[in-house]
Formats: sequence, C-alpha cells, structure tokens
Amino acid sequence: MVTEIFPLRYVPVEELENMLLSVFNIDRVYSDRRLNRLVIQAPQGQMKDVQNMIEAMDVNDSRLAKIQAFQNFLYRIYMFEIPSKDKGNKSFSMILQTSAQLPSTKLLGVAAEKGIQISDFLVSNEERDESDQQVEFLIQGKAPSNESIKQMVEGIAESRIKELKWDDNETFTRGIEAAQYSQLPEQVQKHIKKFLGEDIETVGYWFGSSSVPGEIEAPIGPWMLRLGLNAESDRELDLRVKVEAAEQMSNFDRRLGRERSNEILSNTIGAKVGKPIIIGYNRESYGTRKMGAMVIVPEADIIQLEKN
Repeated sequence: MVTEIFPLRYVPVEELENMLLSVFNIDRVYSDRRLNRLVIQAPQGQMKDVQNMIEAMDVNDSRLAKIQAFQNFLYRIYMFEIPSKDKGNKSFSMILQTSAQLPSTKLLGVAAEKGIQISDFLVSNEERDESDQQVEFLIQGKAPSNESIKQMVEGIAESRIKELKWDDNETFTRGIEAAQYSQLPEQVQKHIKKFLGEDIETVGYWFGSSSVPGEIEAPIGPWMLRLGLNAESDRELDLRVKVEAAEQMSNFDRRLGRERSNEILSNTIGAKVGKPIIIGYNRESYGTRKMGAMVIVPEADIIQLEKN
C-alpha cells in the first residue's frame, strides 16, 4: 500500500474524488479542498493507473472556464410601462353581489353617475337555486376613488362588495435611483423610447446573480420573476426568463381564461456580458391592455471576480 499526493490545477477535488472511488479499488482518498489536492492511499500496482486518470481528467476545459466565468454574471432586470394618461382615475376590479332582479342597465347608469368608467362587465353564469336571489357581477374599469365605488354600491339596493382590487401604481421602485430608466445605457434608452415613447415608468426592478446551472424565483414589482440559467452552448449562456401574475381565485377565472395562463412574458435568450436584452410584452390589466418592455443587463460581478 502506498500514499501519493496529487495537486489539481483545474478540476475541483470533490469531482475527481467520487470518480476515483467508483473506478478503482482505492483504500482511502483524502480531499484537501483548501489547496485543491487529493491524498490517495492505494495498492502500488494501481497507483500508476490512478495517476494516469488524474492527469487525463485534470485539464483546462474551455467549457468549464466559461461556466466559471458565467458565475461572475450580475443581472439587473427592469420592467417599464407606459403610464396611464388618465391621472385622475385608477384601474380597479370588483366582484359585486346584488339582487338577481337588478337590470344591468341600472348598474351601468349608477356607475356613470359616479364618474366610474367600466371596461369589462360580466355576470356569473353559475347555476343557482331558484331560492337564490343573489347574483355576482365582475366589474373592471377606472374610478376616481374608493369613495366613488362606495357611493355606487350604496345607490344599488341589496348590494355588497365581495371583492375589490386596485391597480396601485405607487411601487417601491419610485424611490430607488438604480431602478430608474435613466440608469440604462444611452443606446438602450433610445430603443425603449422608440418602442414605448417618451413617457415611461418603472413598474418592476430586480438585481442579483445565480449559479450555473441555476434558477431564481423572486418578486419583481407586483409579479413573480423566474430566471433559469444554463451553459448548454459553448458560445453563450442560455437564459430562460418568465414573469407571471399572481394566481386569480374568483369564480370568473374560467370565463376570462385565467386558468390557462397567468403569464406576462416568457423567452429564452443568449446572454453576454455588456449586451442588454429587450423583451416587449402586452398584458391585460383590469379590462385594458398595457404595453411594456423588460430590459435585462448582464454585467460582470466585480465582487466575485475580486474573490477569485
């Protein structure tokens, strides 16, 4: 039985340790992770074969080098949209429970009196018992305030709000300088202006890094960001990005098609340091459509590079 020390230049010791134990009848293998060395105890007749395998495996793999470089990627992800031109009104979605005898025209008339603009109006088509005198309406549109919604409901007999949601444009990104449109490279700003115009606001912002391969799941604005990273190509990093809205739980979901998808955008792109990525999207928002763009800025993670 002999003992040899093998310093490794390229391959992590834990990768070769498992391989050697499965291939050879080695008595003991010690991993020195601090200096990336293997200490091997094996029969003298096998040691030469062990040495040959280590030399064959411990090579400068260009793909491995690329993966290690990808580990030093930092991502800034922005989501921009065109703000509403109607500054006096806010988008809302409401489920109103009221008398089954109420004419739809009566409800629409009361809404108009209170300055409420209705863009979507659906009546629940679920089967009801004859004794059930209540029906549910899904109303989506714009209203000046919560008070105007309250006044509309008070103007309709036997009515109550079952669910009310507001599209709150006031997000934390307004107070973060790094999240602003002005932080993008000038050429990217020109492209965004070309697609969306001059008046643009940030509705979501995220930054961070990930291992390769790896996945990230994190909030971005009011939505959920899913980022998948893989180095399947020798040319660049494969980046899979998806943004989804929160699950909808009302009785109207099936009629609105929400059970099929709550996806805002989805794409797979090749990412390179210093080359921003722009993905346009068009989403439904409280009965209207909103145009937007996601911008992904891959850049070198200086902190990780300094550590290495």
